[in-house]
Amino acid sequence: GDLVALNINATTGAVITTPTAWNAATQLNTQNYNTGRNIITYKPSNSLGAQGIPFRWPANPASPSSTELDLSQVSALDTTPGGIADTNGANRLNYVRGDTSQSGVRVRPVSVLGDIVDSAPFYVAAPASNYSDTLESAPYSTFRNTYQNRTPMIYVGANDGMLHGFDAGTGNEKLAYVPSPVYPNLTQLTSPTYSHRYFVDGSPTALDGFYGGAWHTVLVSGLAGGGQGFFALDVTDPSTFSETNASSLVRWEFTDSNDADLGFSFSQPSIVKLNNGVWAAIFGNGYNNTQADGHASLTGHAVLYIVNLQTGALIKKIDTQYGSTTTPNGLATPTVIDTDGNGTADTVYAGDLAGNLWKFDISNSNSNLWGSAFVSGSTPVPLFVATDSFGNRQPITAAPDVSVHPLGSTYGYMVMFGTGKYLETGDPSNTSSQTFYGVQDNGVAVAGRSALVQQTITSTSLINGNTYRSLSANTVNWTGSPADHGWYLDLPSTGERVVSESSTDSGRVIFTTIIPSTGTCTTGGTGWLMEISLSTGGALGAPTFDVNGDGVIDSSDYVGSPGSYAGGVAVNALPSAVRLQRNSPPGSPPIPPSLLKRVSLSNGTISTIKNTLSPAVGRTSWREIIQ
Repeated sequence: GDLVALNINATTGAVITTPTAWNAATQLNTQNYNTGRNIITYKPSNSLGAQGIPFRWPANPASPSSTELDLSQVSALDTTPGGIADTNGANRLNYVRGDTSQSGVRVRPVSVLGDIVDSAPFYVAAPASNYSDTLESAPYSTFRNTYQNRTPMIYVGANDGMLHGFDAGTGNEKLAYVPSPVYPNLTQLTSPTYSHRYFVDGSPTALDGFYGGAWHTVLVSGLAGGGQGFFALDVTDPSTFSETNASSLVRWEFTDSNDADLGFSFSQPSIVKLNNGVWAAIFGNGYNNTQADGHASLTGHAVLYIVNLQTGALIKKIDTQYGSTTTPNGLATPTVIDTDGNGTADTVYAGDLAGNLWKFDISNSNSNLWGSAFVSGSTPVPLFVATDSFGNRQPITAAPDVSVHPLGSTYGYMVMFGTGKYLETGDPSNTSSQTFYGVQDNGVAVAGRSALVQQTITSTSLINGNTYRSLSANTVNWTGSPADHGWYLDLPSTGERVVSESSTDSGRVIFTTIIPSTGTCTTGGTGWLMEISLSTGGALGAPTFDVNGDGVIDSSDYVGSPGSYAGGVAVNALPSAVRLQRNSPPGSPPIPPSLLKRVSLSNGTISTIKNTLSPAVGRTSWREIIQ
């Protein structure tokens, strides 16, 4: 378990791997578990607005006060890893807080910080949104000026039962939060025979929103494989982080006890303003919602949730009606867009385990009219269904990327996404064929891959120690009769898949694939960094990688022998992808016009890949597309 900050050379852009700027595991070991940490948690039995409490053992465990743990939480900690009740809960709580003095418990030889697996660190500094001062009753610019010098923070979930908030400048922990759904498993952390399990493994989102007559910065996160629940914290002002202020910092939790269709919360939330004037968090229901935990789903459907940002109250649940209790479905991370540029969310796209790409219409001010954009009678219909060449459905587990159509907004939008799953123990050895898609949304559902143009990998070349792929550049006829409605690229390597969101910029779509190692809990595996045309899904019109390593990306950076030509350009000889090895060497310093892409590899190293200049602009979980 660690979180490391690395400096970057201001002149060359090279990552300085040693020494580290700071190391969270080391820093946390210096903070006294009792007096040096602010750890807060959630008390489910308290009334709305007072659920935040210190993570401390009650003075009278048999009768906790309103600012102490619930009896159910006391009982969970007063239980051995083997399930036998005792009275050692106080020691277990202190162990979770970081007490290393106890005997007979699991020894943490490196740090009290738990392992960080799937949670992506989220950086929060000065308010950085561009909201209009007329969007709400209080001007956003005033809020931005008030907090322009607040302490920059890094928030990340860890499998020690907590979300951590680290000072981005020093690495010191300023806040930690223990969500209530992890309590049944906290005692397992103390077991000398501990076998790894997930706790707070979801990726947080923290953005500015408005409620109660004021602007706030709110963090919302799920638990991923750690449980079935989401939580929200008010992280507006790090100077107020303390255990005594817990009731002001904790906003809400939304768990499967609130709605049984919620599964393991892998979805990364979006924070948006709705057309009914309310600010909300939007997330998919995740996976395995039929687990027999006392709140099992009776449907197994994939579901979209929209909850009040201030209170966590359910505003709208949109049921896709797809899935069953025997084969439960689950909705992945959604992508939310503002199609008319007025600052409110209008459309949501999300994929599910059955390969359905859903489009939800939330553009009306009346939430009763929100739902699937396409229906057959009263049954929701997806925008597109991803299947391989044999008709087998392909799971979608990453958020789609949405862009205005390359021919302009009159042609609608392009929705880009890859398929593949990397969630369960059997997934690394899964060899089913997966695909990357670019699907047009012009207001009509797309009838499968037959409506799309196929691109293929035409060659693979090894040059200067790097392996490159070349792609076809087949024409996509957007204006024909019938017109094409997108493109697709089948991933050729055994086990290759896409499990992270792509990025679109300046006419190119950028995404990574992974080919996992089949060993349990081992680093390794490979993958590819792909850069393809938004218009065709095939090769770009010019080199994009520094193939010959001369520091300049130009006409000398082709690969292989020229095959077919288009406009005098050797299309099949263009590098469209570079292979990512676990020990890929760092790239050379940049020479303008170029940029560097940093790719974090499975063994903790960073691969640096040089590209042509195409700076990306945008926010993690909000898209504003103005027609």
